[in-house]
Amino acid sequence: MNSLDQLVYCSRARLGDAQAVEQIADIVHVSTVRNARVGITGALTLRGDVFVQLLEGSPTELDILMLHLHFDARHEDIVVLARERIAQRAFPAWGMTAPRPDHLATGDLDRLIAQRSTDIGSWREALGAAHAA
Repeated sequence: MNSLDQLVYCSRARLGDAQAVEQIADIVHVSTVRNARVGITGALTLRGDVFVQLLEGSPTELDILMLHLHFDARHEDIVVLARERIAQRAFPAWGMTAPRPDHLATGDLDRLIAQRSTDIGSWREALGAAHAA
């Protein structure tokens, strides 16, 4: 049986304001290609200087990706806030996506970031709403 995990992490961005939109577009572009090869889907959001990313995939592939993320100079202080086994993907169509900053619904995300919530269900809902906006 193929198992799936879903995780959400936060990290501190090491980007200047002028770089943020361009860098996120690059991250999404590269991640879409790489993650498709290994069956990872997800969503990325930048709120102020905090990256939030929700990822879905096999536990092994998520572990490998998280290891690689620790070497990405665009962020630091990576903290996995929640991780759980899931029966099916919540966001199967998201190879990797990030909303445009001017289209981002922020209230719930800002609250979850401030609390460093470990409730993955709340993260799923807030990221889903942010990306649907």
